[in-house]
Amino acid sequence: MTMYISATFKELTRKRVFLVTFILTVVFMVLFALGVRELTGVIGMNTVSAAERMLNGMVLMVLGLFFAQLLSAFFVLFSTMGTITGEQESGLLLAVAARSLPRWRLYLAKWLGHAVWITVYNAVLFLSLVWIVYSLAGLPLLPGDILRGLGLFLWMPLLLLSLTMLGSVYLPMLGNGICSALLYGFALFCGLVEGISVYGGVNPAVEKFMLVTGLLLPTDSVYRRSLYELAGGADWAGLAISDVGPFSIANVPSNAFLLYTAGYAALLLLLGCRAFSRKDL
Repeated sequence: MTMYISATFKELTRKRVFLVTFILTVVFMVLFALGVRELTGVIGMNTVSAAERMLNGMVLMVLGLFFAQLLSAFFVLFSTMGTITGEQESGLLLAVAARSLPRWRLYLAKWLGHAVWITVYNAVLFLSLVWIVYSLAGLPLLPGDILRGLGLFLWMPLLLLSLTMLGSVYLPMLGNGICSALLYGFALFCGLVEGISVYGGVNPAVEKFMLVTGLLLPTDSVYRRSLYELAGGADWAGLAISDVGPFSIANVPSNAFLLYTAGYAALLLLLGCRAFSRKDL
């Protein structure tokens, strides 16, 4: 299994996906840190209460993590959209599948190899953003809240990974990338619409569309639950992130929904293993 994790990293390096993502992430982190420092400096010149400083810090955290999830999603999409069909077209998959290893184990090994590096990337990204806001904006965060938020933030791209891996069995690389990106975009759009609904509600037909999209790809729901946990859960998250425009959290995903996402990922992996075992190479 270690061999496949190492091979995945070499493949990401060869395609320069990891290098480009790393450079863009560093640029984003530097710009975000400069922006937080400038904004907190401007806010600091005014007389504001401790509660207002906390709310300002949480808004900065929400904005930072919103763009962080975009970076995470693009990293997943561009690194995994051609995992199966891309290697099949190049002939590499036929050589690997010729070994005396069940195909379903090969599929899971590829999923795990990508999952390890995606998890490492997202953990560094999340903790860096939290540290920037904590140190520059003075946002008080508890270790338990950070760990819960981190766990859900790491779970979000793994759901997208499971979807793109399954799509790579059936669709060509470009088609899989477009399909996965559209589903992710729909989920993100529905989350923004739900945030706006705090100010006046939405049409029932739009609500049904949002529900179906959330079930097809629950990444945005997991992201919003991650924000909720990071903000302290039921203690004061409702006050902190319920009035930030489209980034508001109108409905907090329940624990039952998180269990659904676990079954969702397991089902996608099962379907992927089954389809790959029957695929004509």
